[in-house]
Amino acid sequence: MNLRITGHPAAPYARARRVGFTFEGRTLHGYEGEPVATALHAAGVRVLSRSFKYHRPRGIGLTCGAPSCPNCQLTIDGQYGVPGCATPLRGGETVRRERSWPSADRDLFGLIDRFSAFVPAGFQFRLFRRSPRLAHLAERVMGLVAGGAREVTPDAIARAARPGLGHRRTALAVVGGGAAGLAAALAAADAGMEVILVDQGEEPGGTLRAETGPVRTPDGGQTPGFALVAGLAARAAAHPSIEVLAGSTALGWYEGGVLPVHTPAGVLTLRPERLLVATGDYDQPLLFPGNDRPGVMLAGAVQRLINVDHVRPGHRAVVVTADPHGYAVAAQLRAVGVEIVALVDARGEAEAGADAAASFPSGVAASGVPHLTGHTVREALGRRRVTGLVVQHRNGARIVRLSCDVVVVSAGRRPAEELLLQRLYHGDITLDAGFGGASGDGGLPGGVAVAGGAAGVTDPAAALDMGAEEGARLARWSP
Repeated sequence: MNLRITGHPAAPYARARRVGFTFEGRTLHGYEGEPVATALHAAGVRVLSRSFKYHRPRGIGLTCGAPSCPNCQLTIDGQYGVPGCATPLRGGETVRRERSWPSADRDLFGLIDRFSAFVPAGFQFRLFRRSPRLAHLAERVMGLVAGGAREVTPDAIARAARPGLGHRRTALAVVGGGAAGLAAALAAADAGMEVILVDQGEEPGGTLRAETGPVRTPDGGQTPGFALVAGLAARAAAHPSIEVLAGSTALGWYEGGVLPVHTPAGVLTLRPERLLVATGDYDQPLLFPGNDRPGVMLAGAVQRLINVDHVRPGHRAVVVTADPHGYAVAAQLRAVGVEIVALVDARGEAEAGADAAASFPSGVAASGVPHLTGHTVREALGRRRVTGLVVQHRNGARIVRLSCDVVVVSAGRRPAEELLLQRLYHGDITLDAGFGGASGDGGLPGGVAVAGGAAGVTDPAAALDMGAEEGARLARWSP
């Protein structure tokens, strides 16, 4: 099966220009603008890196969307540690994998994993503690094995260097361009306020860019999630009072309200009078043996892969879920030609069946997909990539072995509140339960608000309403 999706049933996609790049001595092709990791995955490259300590194989989709994802770091044009899932393909790049020898597919240092019992957590702090000279030598060796102590070329340094763009003041900075952030920016701008919208993506829209299911609109109707945020993003781009900084990252929120932003053109230091944090949320992984193998993917990453990049994650998938989102992703996978081997849910039949009914209106049984309720994951099989999944009934009486090349995990989401937590650790704000509500309480300064997934609101329609409400409130607030 070709992993490229040529006829998507719900999300139209006009492929960009086909470009070539060099990957470890061979020429591969992808489409301009798609993530480098996606292009590699579509070309059949499953192992994108190795872990620092045990050199376990890592692949796409394991922690995609998390604030700091180390699992698809690549060397691109001589620059180390480039996140492949967040770096758009332009064509002509030279790409190779890291932390392996002689190759990531067959890494000699992978033997460390076989003897992991002899190198437990924190062993390096006790190693040669009676001999500082040997301890220092051991540190250097471990740094080399972990992929450190590498010399960056002058050309790579010159390409990575970004000039300082100076300081700018603005009435409102909105961090995050999902539904809540876009709604907040539009509400504030419509009230006459100057707004700078900071978003990490190449295009605003957040996780709803990958949502093909219906979402309630402000007028009470319904539209696919990707269409909703596309309309909001178009309005924001055309609004004379909104400046959109796409492909940009807010590096922190510091004393005095300083907000440095890393943009493609350089580092811009913002000093907003008001700040709205709409950084969204991200998937949480499940803990089970083998949960880090290539082929184990989070549901949000799979959605982006099939609905935005139009690439299948594999051929045969087991979906492990504990919420309605997992069933929706399973239905979307079936729609693009991926076989669903089984739906695994640790909850009881009544609760799981209610969630399944929304995505499988004719019933899971009628669809021919085994529905294993009351089952938990025992382990993932395979070494360099997933080849199967073992699940067990909660009473321990039944063990089922499933053959697959993809395991999709939907175990709930957590707020991307790191920007707030960074300031919290500084000690000048507090975060109480229910922070970021319409009242602005919860220990946040008066000109600061939180909306959408960052405030724990997972429903897209509710996030949209909350963003608009908070944007309007900040427009009324006086410093």
